[in-house]
Amino acid sequence: MNGSLDNPDQPDMDAIKMFVGQIPRSWSEDQLRELFESYGAVYEINVLRDRSQNPPQSKGCCFITYYTRKSALEAQNALHNMKILPGMHHPIQMKPADSEKNNAVEDRKLFIGMISKKCNENDIRLMFSPYGQIEECRILRGPDGLSRGCAFVTFTARQMALSAIKTMHQSQTMEGCSSPIVVKFADTQKDKEQKRMAQQLQQQMQQLNAASMWGNLTGLNSLGPQYLAVTGSSPTSSNNSSVNPMASLGALQSLAAGAGAGLNMSSLAGMAALNGSLGSGNLSNGSGNTMEALSQAYSGIQQYAAAALPSLYNQSLLSQQSVSAAGSQKEGPEGANLFIYHLPQEFGDQDLLQMFMPFGNVISAKVFIDKQTNLSKCFGFVSYDNPVSSQAAIQSMNGFQIGMKRLKVQLKRSKNDSKPY
Repeated sequence: MNGSLDNPDQPDMDAIKMFVGQIPRSWSEDQLRELFESYGAVYEINVLRDRSQNPPQSKGCCFITYYTRKSALEAQNALHNMKILPGMHHPIQMKPADSEKNNAVEDRKLFIGMISKKCNENDIRLMFSPYGQIEECRILRGPDGLSRGCAFVTFTARQMALSAIKTMHQSQTMEGCSSPIVVKFADTQKDKEQKRMAQQLQQQMQQLNAASMWGNLTGLNSLGPQYLAVTGSSPTSSNNSSVNPMASLGALQSLAAGAGAGLNMSSLAGMAALNGSLGSGNLSNGSGNTMEALSQAYSGIQQYAAAALPSLYNQSLLSQQSVSAAGSQKEGPEGANLFIYHLPQEFGDQDLLQMFMPFGNVISAKVFIDKQTNLSKCFGFVSYDNPVSSQAAIQSMNGFQIGMKRLKVQLKRSKNDSKPY
């Protein structure tokens, strides 16, 4: 099966072996060759047969290799999902065989960094052509059309790309560059997605670590939302005068509203009113509406802190709570214990602790690990020393998106809840 006399004994280096499905079981190699040779010289056709039958019967599919890559792609464009063969109900299916997946573009495409901005595509082609046939060469350029000092080079085979990396990586420092040339495989789409998710995760963790910054500056972190709801007169007040609780609530709500929109006059006014209220007297004895409004306001304060001053709180949070809570399995009082589902695979005990510390004093944070694989099961539990903190965590973190996942945060059921009587 050597094709015409004009062809060499072997197919081209970049030839593709194709899998073809939806062919009549009665067709022989000769009938298939007649069909496929209209798109180019065929090197080899191999019909897959069921060897358990005597004689072996066709499985209705085959492998075909053309002498050239171009012929294979032309045949695929003309036949795949386009032509229905006699006696078949579905069109031909034609695609690179599984063994050819190693020759995917992402396995042959190189990123070239630290190249002189004076180089053009022809210069790069000349530089890398000794390592094999180049399918594509492209220099990255800015909106002004000027080179950014990097390029992509795609070879027709992976081995060519590997040879270029081995010889060219850090082999020279080009004109105008501060370090040697970089030659490596270009990031795949999966690599790009993982980097994007890692960056997003890092940003979200920074925001979470900063969520109680306002509490650190004003003392609210140590008081907590439960104190705001039930406290009496201020210990620093000499006349013990009370204040209008709804006025204080208005200040808190104003601050919460301002936090959502960024630092503005509304949030500044809210801060001033809140400080005045805390300094001069009590808020209320904690009605349902009062508690709800305070909880919303406290959440708003956290959001403001995360958006406005992330670095200030980031360094001080861990010093306030004991990192020994990470990995421990101590339970808090009733209503203070949470289950957290849909955690990122890479999350550990310390990550879980840092994520839930802004809402109160964490006494335990544990990610469950599969004992056989030693990998995270992507769920864990967190325990606080009070139920109000757990409710604040649920309100802010349930549905919180990290990468492609949304956290599910709910109270751990009491042992008594599972009893039928």
